[in-house]
Amino acid sequence: MFKRVCLIGAALMVASPALAQNACGTPPVAPAITGAADLSGKSTDDAHNLVLAALKGVKGYQGSLSTYRECLVTQTNAAKAAQAAAKDDKEKKAATDQIATIQTAYDKTVDTETQVVTDYSNLHTAYCKMGDGLAGCAKPK
Repeated sequence: MFKRVCLIGAALMVASPALAQNACGTPPVAPAITGAADLSGKSTDDAHNLVLAALKGVKGYQGSLSTYRECLVTQTNAAKAAQAAAKDDKEKKAATDQIATIQTAYDKTVDTETQVVTDYSNLHTAYCKMGDGLAGCAKPK
C-alpha cells in the first residue's frame, strides 16, 4: 500500500513539472545591498551600520536559501525515483523535464546568491578603504 501511495505521488509530480517546483514555494527574495558608492560622504559609524545591516541581510537570505534548496533537492530525488520507475518513454521524458526545471531553479538561486555576496563584498571593501583600524576590517600588513 505504501509503495502505491509513493508511486501515485511521484506520478503526480511527473505529470506536472511546475507542481514540484511550486511545492517549494517561491525562492527567497534577495536583499538589496547598498552600493559601495553610497558610502561616500557617510561617517565611518554610519558606513559601519550599513555594512552590518547588509551582512545581516545576506546571512538571513542564505538561511532562507538553505531551506528552499533542501526542498528542491527533495523534489529532484522524487523526480529521479519516478524517472527510474517510468514504464514508458513519455513518463521518463516528463521526469527528465521536471528534473531540468528544478535544476534551473536551483542554479538561479546559486547565481543570485553569488551576486548578493559579491555586492556585499564590494560594500565591505569600500568601507574598509575609508580608514585604518575600522571595526571588521583586516589590519594592513
